Amino acid sequence: MSLLLLSCAGAAGFCHPSAVVARGVARAASPVSMAGMALPAGSLVALTTPMHESGGVDIETLRKLLRWHEEEGTSGVVILGTTGEASVLSSEEKAEVMSVTREEIGGKMPIVVGTGTISTAGTIAATKQAKLFGADAALIVTPYYVKPSQAGLLSHFTEIADAADLPIILYNVPGRTGVDMSIETTVALSRHPMVCGLKDATGDNTRVAPMRSICGDDFRLYSGEDAMARDYVLQGGDGVISVTANVAPAAVSRVMAAAAARDAVAAEAADSPLAALHRDLFCEANPIPVKWALAKMGRAPAGIRSPLSPLGADFHGRVEAALQQANCIEREATAVGGSFGWPSRDLLLQGHLFDQNLINQALELIEKRGGDFEITAFSVQPNDQNSEFNFRRTSSASIRMYAVDTHALDDITTRLRTLVEVMESAEGSLTEIPAAA
Repeated sequence: MSLLLLSCAGAAGFCHPSAVVARGVARAASPVSMAGMALPAGSLVALTTPMHESGGVDIETLRKLLRWHEEEGTSGVVILGTTGEASVLSSEEKAEVMSVTREEIGGKMPIVVGTGTISTAGTIAATKQAKLFGADAALIVTPYYVKPSQAGLLSHFTEIADAADLPIILYNVPGRTGVDMSIETTVALSRHPMVCGLKDATGDNTRVAPMRSICGDDFRLYSGEDAMARDYVLQGGDGVISVTANVAPAAVSRVMAAAAARDAVAAEAADSPLAALHRDLFCEANPIPVKWALAKMGRAPAGIRSPLSPLGADFHGRVEAALQQANCIEREATAVGGSFGWPSRDLLLQGHLFDQNLINQALELIEKRGGDFEITAFSVQPNDQNSEFNFRRTSSASIRMYAVDTHALDDITTRLRTLVEVMESAEGSLTEIPAAA
């Protein structure tokens, strides 16, 4: 825990690291009550937007999916996020999705709408629109591509929270946006009465305990990494905003319930059949695999909108095998095991992973050589910047790499070492972690 974070906790209460959030602002006792339903613990599905083969939104299937999630025990629904292909939907289509969602489950399950954009003003407008359509909260991603500073993030989210009059969930996903919101910034924002939670997709589960201790129990902490969500909740988180829940809603709900009860054994037993889904639903860019999986289950047509394309044929067997292992579809007697049966190797990649693009090139190399991966831990440190110095801090990623056999694992490992050596400016290192005895 940093000195800044430690300095913010004292006997007299919380002192804000930035003047952007006024000293002494108290969190509302129930910060979501102004919008309707309170944000729940448990499994919130990051819902796909079903589409016909032609690419048009399939409203009737959307209604069926929403009713199915209510029946299966999903705790809440997040629409119009990355999994929902919001960036390629028109304003009219987004309005229809919000309207139908409210008609089907309004007042029965909390509705969270993804409203984040690269623009502060644009995000405020989208969040206000979500409120008009009956959203209970908005999920707002850190601005992507432009890489704002921590001060910029604090200002951006504070302006939105001040103006939008709708509870918001912060969304930190540095692997997609290129910017990591620090613990200090998150804690400062948590004191705003309209900031009610965080979706943490950093892959760094060590963050949850300090944030829980400082932010309090009424600030919702959701994992954004399906494969790490069980451990996240066991360490103090509230739940998950899940892609896997699209195809296995009841199973993910059971995992979250066991983890919330601090029953690690039961949580692991419930989560084990989902391990391949957690990984193979990301064998290509989300939501390509999960939309194919829903079609395979007969739950939705296979439509997806450009620039995304249908799941590559090379991945069909893997995703189908993962669905069988999770009991989402009938297990065939002759079925061949998918990537969940492949051998694995644990690696630690360190260096300037983002500013030199080392992490992206490493993961792309694994996939191009026919392998697969799971990021089991992530540690990202912001750079020090002032008028005289610019110290670049290193980051690290623990990667579990999969391949069809040991020879393929060796080949990919050798190529990764060569990549690290060639990219001298990244000052990287690759360490093989010995398997536990």
